[in-house]
Amino acid sequence: MATVPPPEPPPTPPAPEPAGEPESSTDQQPVSARIRQLAEAIGPTTLATALLVYFGYVATRARYQYFGVPLDMTGLSNQDLMLQGLEVVYVPAALMFLGVLTCVGIHAFVKWLLARDTGDDSSTTHALLAYLIMLVGVLLIARALIGMFVQGSDTSVIIGATPLSLAIGPAAVAYGMWVYTQQRGRTLLSRRLARNGALCAVGLFIAGLFWASTQLAWAYGTGRGEEDASRLDLRPEVVIDTKEPLDGLPTGVTATRLDNSEKEGRAYHHRYAGFRLLLSSGGRLFLVTPDWELGRDRTIVLPYGDDIRVQLMPQP
Repeated sequence: MATVPPPEPPPTPPAPEPAGEPESSTDQQPVSARIRQLAEAIGPTTLATALLVYFGYVATRARYQYFGVPLDMTGLSNQDLMLQGLEVVYVPAALMFLGVLTCVGIHAFVKWLLARDTGDDSSTTHALLAYLIMLVGVLLIARALIGMFVQGSDTSVIIGATPLSLAIGPAAVAYGMWVYTQQRGRTLLSRRLARNGALCAVGLFIAGLFWASTQLAWAYGTGRGEEDASRLDLRPEVVIDTKEPLDGLPTGVTATRLDNSEKEGRAYHHRYAGFRLLLSSGGRLFLVTPDWELGRDRTIVLPYGDDIRVQLMPQP
């Protein structure tokens, strides 16, 4: 009787190849999701308050720096800076919203161009559009670098040119690459590199906007200082009575000794008229003359205490 050979064992299945390391959830998030998370972490109220205080600080500092008064000497509180910032933040906020509307309009126009089917020439037209946007971005980046590293009057005379070029240039390059990707159907860079580049462009955009807003706030504050200097004669006249004489009086201030003040037992013996009040803060009076001029006159600072008496006389 013939023996039946035992059946051969089934072949061993090949060992599965080790799976690559999965991308973390953070790497899989798009740029918009990261920006949204950052905005939620900061909070719109906190960001708006910080911007208001910062813009008020820059504008107020430039305003009183025009008169030679450091802002640290004024002792203004954060509430005062916020009130000062209310009149400064309108223009930067309006410009930001207009910029957002402009970007939305440009994006809608580009999407409309990409959606058009004009035959064989559509691919060439879309590619030229992407190259044109990237070229504009490169030129703006060059303008920003020139403004930052070449300190010349030709590059620094225009307020906001350098920071806005820094903000728009990288964003335009990134947007041009996105248009090229939409037209070709393939990306020029890897997903991780493109994500990091987009985040850098967003960071430069925010930094450029803050820089431009700072320049605008400083220019606004300087303009307010010039306006204050031209309208000092309309402010009420400040008459100061003191116990001790004041030295180094500016031009336009008249000093009068109060007669019989010592015999009558009066506390104040000297009177000075012709001042205009620039600011009263931190227990100090910052006084100027009605014809105050930059580079010629100075600002008088008097401690506001029991040794002086202040009278305000409105002008007709």
